[in-house]
Amino acid sequence: MPDLWTLSARDIEWYAESDAVLERGRSYYRSGRVRELHLVTQDHLRARVRGQWERFYRIEVWVEEGELHSQCSCPYWGVCKHVVAVLLAWLDRREELCPDAPTGGDMESLAAWMETIPPHLLRDLLLEESRMNSAIEEVLRRWKETLRPERLPQHIALLFRKMSGASSKGIARSEGRIVHLLAWAKTFAPSVAGAIVRETLKRAVEWRRRRPDVELTAILTQVVELLEAQAQTFERDPKLGASVLRDLVTLFLLGRASTRVFLEPALVTWAERWGRRAEVIAELKRQLPEGDTGAYALLAKLCRLEGRLEEYEAARHKSLVSEEDYLELFEHYLRTNYPDRAIRVGEQGIKALGTKASRLAERLAALYQDWGETARAERLLGRRRLA
Repeated sequence: MPDLWTLSARDIEWYAESDAVLERGRSYYRSGRVRELHLVTQDHLRARVRGQWERFYRIEVWVEEGELHSQCSCPYWGVCKHVVAVLLAWLDRREELCPDAPTGGDMESLAAWMETIPPHLLRDLLLEESRMNSAIEEVLRRWKETLRPERLPQHIALLFRKMSGASSKGIARSEGRIVHLLAWAKTFAPSVAGAIVRETLKRAVEWRRRRPDVELTAILTQVVELLEAQAQTFERDPKLGASVLRDLVTLFLLGRASTRVFLEPALVTWAERWGRRAEVIAELKRQLPEGDTGAYALLAKLCRLEGRLEEYEAARHKSLVSEEDYLELFEHYLRTNYPDRAIRVGEQGIKALGTKASRLAERLAALYQDWGETARAERLLGRRRLA
């Protein structure tokens, strides 16, 4: 894809998703609906396009890493007629625009100023202005309809779709809006909050599979808090609870350590609270990739809580990383009267961890002493002191 300065009509035809969108975009461009076309930087356009019923949509077009990207404030997902109209207007007017002109600063400074205004004052200003300005009143009414609690699952799905192909700033902007909606949902009726959680988790799974580089930590943190606030909803609805736990298992497996830190205790808690530990174990086994020690550690914990000791031992053997891991399995074998297995685990841990297994070495030496293996205990502790 060329940059904005070498963009051609053929490139726009290629970029449009369909002939219908292309033709509607041409119609919008010819009828003069493109307003306030600005060049923010050499690779970034901003414009407003008048849609139906005198609604105005804000369009961003930019080139990033050799790829053309766009975003429009209209509800359409993908490259819409407004974006096509803006690109055609750009072809016609780009020679008039200077790449060094400071055309985009006003909106940034306005946004920065709005950040300093207390929310209640901004609300009062908007309401007062809407009484005198029908366009503002119409926008507020439209958003009131869009943000009805029962419509928020669809709106969250739309925000996730807008993240596709967006720049890092665009992704952060959509993610921030989803976070605010999830925080707001804590005040909703349980059935509505449940639908919002289910849709958010479904879209988060899709997104993480497409973009494993984006963790969605802020969104998932809010989901966990919303689940806690509406816990009884999921206890009363078995189908909803099962769906939520299934998606949380998938997100745990797709997540890095920072995400797993707060998803693991949530999974353990809710699997027990909702009586679905066996289902979570089965889902983990179904999806679990070989060699994922963190996932095997979670599986071991759940199997131990469920009383499935043979499965616990098998999973724990595949998740031995730290001294704490080895000590846990070592003590388990002692409690279940398998000292020979405890010795093997202790020796394995000392061989793997070396000087980082001091407590494990002391416990193993004590076990040697109990078995009358005094010489082995002394050799083990002697080696530790020399090390």
